[in-house]
Amino acid sequence: MTRKGINAERQLVNLLWKHNFAAIRVPASGAGSKAFPKPDIIAGNGKKYYAFEVKTSIFDKIYVPDNEIQDLISFSEKFGCTPFIAIRFLKNSREWRFFSILNLQKTLTGNYKINFNEDFTNGLDFDSLLGK
Repeated sequence: MTRKGINAERQLVNLLWKHNFAAIRVPASGAGSKAFPKPDIIAGNGKKYYAFEVKTSIFDKIYVPDNEIQDLISFSEKFGCTPFIAIRFLKNSREWRFFSILNLQKTLTGNYKINFNEDFTNGLDFDSLLGK
């Protein structure tokens, strides 16, 4: 994981805590032991529970490997939380967007793509994620 990715995860954890969600980064979520699926962040407030795969990019498109989506779904089903892909397009918007797995485009290679110009408004903003 890059320093930029780790910093983005930490920023999202801090933002969730500021809005009364307990949140943690999962150590070695993208690396290390692959025995069990691990999201990047787990968060909850006693009423809502989320698992996040976090992505950032300076480009207009972000690709998410199919295995990361499947791991996020598997973890979320067992844990009883809602899975989201949390994205920040650093060049176009510094705003977080949260994408449901159901709204992602599958590419011909079997991975998933989120395009800033086509998909940004399909993601939830932070307030909408919190139900505000």
